[in-house]
Amino acid sequence: MEALMEFFPIVIYCLAIALMILLMVFIVKLMHTVDRVNRILDDVERKTRSLNGLFHVIDSVTDTLSVFSDTLVSGITGIVGKIWPKGRNRKRKKDKEMDDYE
Repeated sequence: MEALMEFFPIVIYCLAIALMILLMVFIVKLMHTVDRVNRILDDVERKTRSLNGLFHVIDSVTDTLSVFSDTLVSGITGIVGKIWPKGRNRKRKKDKEMDDYE
């Protein structure tokens, strides 16, 4: 029994040392992985910045086209409204129907 009391602490110390060594190796590999990820993220950020100008141009063009199409549609709607006034015909029909009921 006394031999086991001397043997177990030695085994526990050896296992603790092995665990510390494994943790150190794991931490070093983790640091290398984090460095690689940081480099990749920096590269992606740099490429995204270079595309910001293109996105700004696309946004400006779509805004201009939207304003142009809104103006065109409102003009066409105004012309069609002048040719076929809907409000008067409906009002006249409603007035005739109201007169018929009375």
